[in-house]
Amino acid sequence: MEKGYENISKDYVITTYDYTHKIGRGAFADVYRCRKLENGLLRPEIYVAKEIRLQRNIPNMKSRISREIDLMFQLTRDQSFVVKIFDHFQGRNPNEIYIIMEYCEGGDLERYVEENGPLAEDDIVDILRPVAEFFSKIHKRGIMHRDLKLANLLLAKKLVEGEKPKIKITDFGLAHVMRNEELAHTTCGTPLYMAPEIWKRDEKGYSNKIDVWAFGNMLYKMMYGEYVFEDVNVEKKIKEGTIRFTKLRFASMEAIDLMLKCLRRDPVKRISFDEIVTHPFFTRKEFKIFTKMFDCYYGYIDVNIDNSYDLLKDPNCLKLPEDKSQALDKHILYGRCNEEVLKELNKNSSH
Repeated sequence: MEKGYENISKDYVITTYDYTHKIGRGAFADVYRCRKLENGLLRPEIYVAKEIRLQRNIPNMKSRISREIDLMFQLTRDQSFVVKIFDHFQGRNPNEIYIIMEYCEGGDLERYVEENGPLAEDDIVDILRPVAEFFSKIHKRGIMHRDLKLANLLLAKKLVEGEKPKIKITDFGLAHVMRNEELAHTTCGTPLYMAPEIWKRDEKGYSNKIDVWAFGNMLYKMMYGEYVFEDVNVEKKIKEGTIRFTKLRFASMEAIDLMLKCLRRDPVKRISFDEIVTHPFFTRKEFKIFTKMFDCYYGYIDVNIDNSYDLLKDPNCLKLPEDKSQALDKHILYGRCNEEVLKELNKNSSH
């Protein structure tokens, strides 16, 4: 094989001629661009090789990987939103396993948001609606992902203005299949997205509503460019239970209502994916733009996640202080863009 390629099997090679061949890295796995060999010739198609390193201190890791592969093969038979698996095999090192998957050239959504900042609500709707529909289906089949996050949502192609994004869901390594509505107990996931009931680590366990919590975190990150509980001690921040909506972003009432319903501390009161799919944020024809007049001391709204607010039924349910700002219902504008709202607010403040 010519210089610049490394064989990982008789059929696949990893390109090594520049630093871009490695496209991801985790605690137990690295992800590379790879290509296929046929009759000694390099095919032009690009794939992804996920190199997993087995850890002796993690019980049943190999069987867990096998379950992930089986589940992804099963899901891709009837779900176009799951990253396809083409092959899997043991590496030269017996402690390495390779999974060959389809390549999504747009990269992951977490990196996209980090590089480009918050997204417009219409774009968020186009991206997250099919994700919600997918999870509505697999939850009915008793499957919970347990590591839903923006880094596991891939763009099949780079985003182009005027084109709707095509999303692919990946990494089912922590997925769990519930039988007879049994609860899960393993403490796992990515801390910034982990639901309060996972942090509790009690014997009661948790349900698929943990995916809903993660979905609410993704929505907030896409709206505001930061995580809901972005802190070194995430568990402590969740226990404090405050969501902050800053004045830096004019968000629709539908978006804020959906975030509040996804991020309820009590999983029983938390919305389901069936309800998310039919929520006005995804079904509306026009947004009610949720705005707020703040003075220099009130640049945000703090909301407690123990309260079961329904902002669409009662726009004044957050009960903000009247002496510092005007009532919410005076600033509900239908189908108005942020630029128009800003002009009106600036005009009013100058009088």
